[in-house]
Amino acid sequence: MSKYALAFLTGSLLVLIFPPFKFYSLAWIAFIPLFFALTNVGLSKAFNLGLFCGAVQYIGLLYWIVYATVKYGGLSYLSGIFLLVLLVTYLSLYFALFSLFVQGMDKKSWLFPITASAIWVGLEYVRANFLTGFPWELLGYSQYKWLKFIQIADIGGVYLLSFLLMLANATFFQFIYTPKKGIVGIAFLLLIMGGVLSYGKREINNLSMLMASQPKIKLAVIQGNIDQSQKWKKAFQERTIEIYEGLTKEAAKRRPEIIIWPETAIPFYFQEPSLYQKRILNLIKQIKIPLLLGSPAYKSKEGTVKYFNRAYLVNFEGKIVSYYDKVHLVPFGEYIPCRRLLSFLPNVVNIIGDFSPGTIKLLSGFRYPLGVLICFEGIFPELSRKLVRQGALLLVNITNDAWFGRTSAPYQHLSMLAIRAVENRRGIARSANTGFSAFIKPTGEIINRSSLFTSGYFCEELPILKERTFYTKHGDILAISCLCVIFIECFWKLGGLLWKKLKKV
Repeated sequence: MSKYALAFLTGSLLVLIFPPFKFYSLAWIAFIPLFFALTNVGLSKAFNLGLFCGAVQYIGLLYWIVYATVKYGGLSYLSGIFLLVLLVTYLSLYFALFSLFVQGMDKKSWLFPITASAIWVGLEYVRANFLTGFPWELLGYSQYKWLKFIQIADIGGVYLLSFLLMLANATFFQFIYTPKKGIVGIAFLLLIMGGVLSYGKREINNLSMLMASQPKIKLAVIQGNIDQSQKWKKAFQERTIEIYEGLTKEAAKRRPEIIIWPETAIPFYFQEPSLYQKRILNLIKQIKIPLLLGSPAYKSKEGTVKYFNRAYLVNFEGKIVSYYDKVHLVPFGEYIPCRRLLSFLPNVVNIIGDFSPGTIKLLSGFRYPLGVLICFEGIFPELSRKLVRQGALLLVNITNDAWFGRTSAPYQHLSMLAIRAVENRRGIARSANTGFSAFIKPTGEIINRSSLFTSGYFCEELPILKERTFYTKHGDILAISCLCVIFIECFWKLGGLLWKKLKKV
């Protein structure tokens, strides 16, 4: 098998380990073909192999960007494909850099699995934070359904899950490559995994008892299933309000403590007095249940207008008591990064929205402090962690995945949120305009999940836990340490090259 075929195989396996596919166990061996491809090759070949492997994976994972930007963003197919290629190329560079490091390593050394894992996680951390950050489907997210394994995320976050997965891949490869030396690594891996799964089993048992003894909150989430192509048309406003009114009245019969509507559920500015605003406030007074809802918002200052993606909390008396403006905006969805550089694409620059970020804060005025994550803010570990550190006892994710249609994106989006619950040991209520509304226990177990393109209301009780995890308190210590390994490896290699040149002199 050619080296590019091996790289293609790894890239393909890395598509299959994420939703909607169910082959997450392949994540433990997916990198073995790439490791074999990187043996006995030069730097340029290693770079190209990594770039190719990454492109295969990210095209398979992110193809839905073309669908969303063309169908609902108003872009041409050419512009949509250009944005996909731009993002895929950027993300594939991390694979290429990883491959460069692996190419230069002694694959027979007992340090190889540990060093390779540290470099992978360090690069994931850079990807999650560099520029605007895009940590979509980091390696560790693939295991979101394996509850015993993911419990360790309350110590090291999703990055610890990624580290362990890469450690297994590198160890298995080393065992195949050099069985005599690799057997020690296998024994070490089995010891670690035994400890991880034992920890997970114990945590699940302890949390089950704790959740049974702690207070619970009954929540209702509404899934309106409003057609994205009709949503912002004035003629459809009345129908939108009718749908949410009807579902909310039905949900109110279950007497939840709060009802949650999705991101931008209201197709108008809720801050402005209007007949529709009055209608919603009267609905809240009628059912006497607080409502959390999403709406666009704006602020005028000194002749300029800033727009926000906002979540409002309205109490049972129909008074707006607090709001939160989305902090982490979607690039090419809610704003244009490097707008001047992309001026040659007028369709992109002129059509896509231009929102401003808010500041991270809790929604107050409810029985428990609420931490709201709007749309893809749920994929950023540091945002949930900051909200819990500020005192959030419950996390709420409001989103609108109608943009993605029946692609794999809604499945992927929900899976990452499960790890946020484990990292901070907080229950999460998720309200989506469509696919998928759900509730997530502090163990990461997803319950009462809705279906795609259906309307309805969903009620569930979630426990209120107050303890803060090691990860909540200390954050990404592991990932930052792994980043330091990359710098050390770079200086070590540069030092080696300089020493060789000095010896020749």
